[in-house]
Amino acid sequence: MYKILIPALLVGSIEAASHDNKLELGVKSSFYNYTERDDQDKILDTEESELFDIGGVYGSYEHKLNESIQDNKNIVYYLNVKGSFAAGDTDYKGALLQPTPACPGYPCLKSTTYNQYLDLEVNLKRVSEHNNKTTYISAGLGYHYWLRELNSNQEEIYSWAYAQISAGATTQIYQDWTIGLDLTAQLAIDPTMEADFNGGSNGNLDETFDLGTTYTYKVAVPFNLPLEDGLSFVAKAEYEFTKINKSNVIISPTFIPCSVNGCYEPDSQQKNWHFYAGVQLDF
Repeated sequence: MYKILIPALLVGSIEAASHDNKLELGVKSSFYNYTERDDQDKILDTEESELFDIGGVYGSYEHKLNESIQDNKNIVYYLNVKGSFAAGDTDYKGALLQPTPACPGYPCLKSTTYNQYLDLEVNLKRVSEHNNKTTYISAGLGYHYWLRELNSNQEEIYSWAYAQISAGATTQIYQDWTIGLDLTAQLAIDPTMEADFNGGSNGNLDETFDLGTTYTYKVAVPFNLPLEDGLSFVAKAEYEFTKINKSNVIISPTFIPCSVNGCYEPDSQQKNWHFYAGVQLDF
């Protein structure tokens, strides 16, 4: 009797789930395109990758805080926590810090860079639901980390906290399938770049540069395909643009190229594409 009753109660509890919370887990892959330029807008170096050169995982959890009816619309507030980690190689093209006849400038120097990327966010999200359509706005804080190993002697770490605002909408396109559009803006807080460079006869560089104004825009198209009650396949294509303005100038007596006029991290831009695929569990 108990062997029959307990599974029946479990099944009944799953079917009666309110689906207040959402858990999303999946994989991601990216096209990366990074360019540094001097004050005359001349290219200094680039990092590029093909799809699947950079890959990783991501996760998102939304916890329902409150729900109400306003003007015939269902208004729901969520606390959203999400993060992603990716790693892989990019193709580097650049030049030597001290040009030579054999390598006078970009793109005479070519190599492979190993990268790691980490993003963490916490957001407060307001969702409005009406007639199979939803709109949302959210605001929150996040942290971005990028490890860039150009070679065994040179490593750079870009990191910053950021403030973020987002807005988006979804609509039903076929049965319960939905597609949407998300817009996001991020402003970095105290962005830095830590440089660790063993320059051989030129000496060593171990300094932290204070980056200039750094901001990011993202445009994404999410897709949701329900598989069964409380379980969906999800996918998203996202374009990301990041601008990093020139850093302060550092005089470093331990590194010859920076010992007189100093060194700085130049202006740079990222124009990246990210692709996500996973499952969403509503519970």
